Parts: sequence; C-alpha cells; structure tokens
Amino acid sequence: MGVKNAFKKSIEIGNMNQNTILLGDIVHNRFAIKQIIESGLIVDENIDSIINNKAIKNVIIRAHGVSPEIEKQLRESKKNIYDLTCPIVKKVQLLTKKLSNENHEIIIFGKLNHPEVIGIQGYASSNFIIISNTSDAENINRNLLNPVLISQTTMNSKEFIQISTILKEIFPHLTIYNTLCNNTIKTQEYAIKLSHEVDLMIVIGDKKSSNTISLYNKVKENIETIFVEDIQDIDIALFKNKNRIGLAGGSSTPDYQIEKIKKFIESLETVT
Repeated sequence: MGVKNAFKKSIEIGNMNQNTILLGDIVHNRFAIKQIIESGLIVDENIDSIINNKAIKNVIIRAHGVSPEIEKQLRESKKNIYDLTCPIVKKVQLLTKKLSNENHEIIIFGKLNHPEVIGIQGYASSNFIIISNTSDAENINRNLLNPVLISQTTMNSKEFIQISTILKEIFPHLTIYNTLCNNTIKTQEYAIKLSHEVDLMIVIGDKKSSNTISLYNKVKENIETIFVEDIQDIDIALFKNKNRIGLAGGSSTPDYQIEKIKKFIESLETVT
C-alpha cells in the first residue's frame, strides 16, 4: 500500500503543482514511471542540481525514502517537500536510528546501492554492514561486539531466514528484527500457492524491481516460471501443453501492466 499510495499521490501533486521534481524513480518499474512523467513530473536523482535549480519549487521524496542528510539538504533549500516514504520503510529507518544510538553494529540484509538501503544506512551512522546473500553472511567480520540484523523491506523472506540462521551461529547473542514488508510476503505466499495449481507461472514487472525478482525466484522453485515486462517477452511456444497459466505481479507492478498481459493470454485459445 505504501508504494501504491506514493504512486497515486505523486501524480496528484504533479497535476496540482508546476515545477515539481520527483527525487528518483517512484518505483522500479518503467511502465509506472511513464505514467509519472506523463502527469508532468520531472524525475531527477541529482540532489545538487535539484537544490541549485531555483525554478524547482516542489520536491517529492519517493517511497524508498532518503537518508537524513539528503532530507536536511532538501529542507534547507526552502523548497516544498512532499515526503511519500512508505510507512513501513520509515519504521525501519527509525528503528535503525535507535539501534545505532545504542551502539549496535547494524547488519542490513539488502541490495547494495538500492535506494531504500542507501536511505536506511544513512540512519546507521558508520556502524553498518550490508550483506546481499548467504555467502556474504558466512564471510562476515566475526569481531562484531553487539550486532543486530535488519532487512530491506522487499527482500526474499526465505533468504532472510537462511541468513538469520547463519549469523545466529556466528553471533549467538545476535538480535534479529524481521523488517520485511508483510504485504510483499503475502503476495509471495499467494503466488506460491497459485503456482501449485497451474502449469506455468508468469511473473510480471520490471527486472530492476527487487520485490518482483524476489517473487520470481520463489515461484520458480515450484513450477516453470517466466519473468516478463511486456507482451513481446512472451514466447507463445511455452504455452504448448499448458492449460492453466498463473499470473503474479510485484509490489511495484501497476495493475494495467498485469491486465494487458492477462488479456493477451486470454486471447489464446489454448489456455484458461
């Protein structure tokens, strides 16, 4: 809901205000971004160019959030700030700040250079380590004195459990905070359930989307699965001897992107 809220409100803000900048892509989905740009918003990730551009009066902070330093720069620039950070991400940011103030070493399970992770690590001062997979967990610095584990909200829940297990063996006193988004997890669980009822799964989204990649990786463990962004990515030959097709989209996948592919598949007589 945080992503959908940010998407809807950013378009409303763009329609109501001229000279409005969106600080980076609102979501990792080029179809959604196309709608954003068509609403009149300008997308820019360069904080310096935004601050120094006197023509820009309004700045939207996207669902991924930003670091305290970036937010401070924006507010000092005297521009109107619309903070559309996902409430769940905001909770992780504030938790990170609290843990950092308590002198914990914060282990962040997430994607390096992902905007949400960049924002979160800004709340961790200098006491943080980013790990992206089980290999990173196994090779972590073992001299940490007071470590805690948190996660980027859209990471794979199965991997989070695996990494938690590895780190708990290394640091028996480790405190684990499951900061994964429940809505993302529910979507993944429903898609997994659906995958047991069909002959082929199609995961729809943008290949830059962390939560959609996570969804794809989970579903393909159960059934043949393809990741598509648009109709041209679909190989019709895959539908041979497949009577039931399951569709799933990530948190950042707009409804119309799913509906377009759904209608295309329904036009094929060989599937239901």
